[in-house]
Amino acid sequence: MTAPRHPAGDAPLFWRPEDLPAWRRWQRAQWPAARRAADAVRTLRARLRRDASSPEEGLRVLVPAGPVHTLVAVESAGPTQRAALVEPVLALAAGRAAGVTDPAAVLAGVGWVMPAETAESLRPELPAGTELTTVSGVDPDLSARLDGLRRVLVAGEYLPAGQAAVRWARERGAEVAVVQHGLLAVSTPPVPRAATLYAFTAQDAAWWAQGRTDVQAVPVGSALLEHARRAAPAPGAGDHDAGPGVFLGQLHGAELPRTDFVRAAEEYLRATGAVYRPHPAERDRLSRAQHARWEGAGVVLDRTGVPLASTTGPVAAVFSTGILEAAQAGRPAWAVHPDPPAWLEGFWERYGITRWTPGTPPSPTPPLSSPTPDPAAAIADHLWRST
Repeated sequence: MTAPRHPAGDAPLFWRPEDLPAWRRWQRAQWPAARRAADAVRTLRARLRRDASSPEEGLRVLVPAGPVHTLVAVESAGPTQRAALVEPVLALAAGRAAGVTDPAAVLAGVGWVMPAETAESLRPELPAGTELTTVSGVDPDLSARLDGLRRVLVAGEYLPAGQAAVRWARERGAEVAVVQHGLLAVSTPPVPRAATLYAFTAQDAAWWAQGRTDVQAVPVGSALLEHARRAAPAPGAGDHDAGPGVFLGQLHGAELPRTDFVRAAEEYLRATGAVYRPHPAERDRLSRAQHARWEGAGVVLDRTGVPLASTTGPVAAVFSTGILEAAQAGRPAWAVHPDPPAWLEGFWERYGITRWTPGTPPSPTPPLSSPTPDPAAAIADHLWRST
């Protein structure tokens, strides 16, 4: 099944909160048949065990000793979730939120909800100074521990941790704050109702909310991109821009037909000799088969898993966040697609991404301007200033 193309061009397919079930159906329809079958088996087994109504079963809630006023929902240990949701709490702990007069006291009331495997990975990175007790998402005592909940910080309500946090917030009349954690493509799930949205830019906020009056937009920038800018090597520090560079894979993406991603990659790889860097999600049978075909044709695949900042040369992709990460670091970066749909052209324009075409070397994509100098601290300051 190919992805739908929005008739209005660069506009989200799902922007109203009531569109979330439609987004879930659309997302599921993009899965390979084998994954859909496996999920159906898991769902059936859960129903037979009578725990299908408990999606919080696999979640872990890390609660401090005292009352919880803020619950942060983290879905994975990946860099985008870390930057969007963990970094504001680290900024609070470091005293970078200028408007918060007693950061330690505020930090003592921050709890976390995550999938079990994420909690295991992230727990050592959480701010020191507060003792956190881990309980199950279905622990009968959890409800009482969250009685004083005043706000939740989430990336959305479309994955288990965020869904649970938003539900617990609604039950207690608490605020819902959403942090944008990546670039916004046409299939981005909607912002939860009556939420504060910490967006990369005012343009992103306007695009995502589409004029909704229940969303308060606060443009703050991206901690992920700010980190890329600060970690960039000094000019003249080495041959960071030398070599054929890398093409960032997105074969797993549902926003475009797989053939589009293959055509774009092959066009660029043939013309430049760049290395193909598979996305961590390119583990399905079709992606592995495509990797084998490319390697048989002499394409070099980067399977090292090293950070993008450790690679050299230009960075190209169809619409990966890595394009802007490279641009923030001062590296040549651009987008590739031989026949982009309207939404993709609008996406490139919204982020100032330059398009590469064969035989015409483009100007590098410029860094994305940030509304604040320290996005994580700006979120912390706005979220906890009155606490």
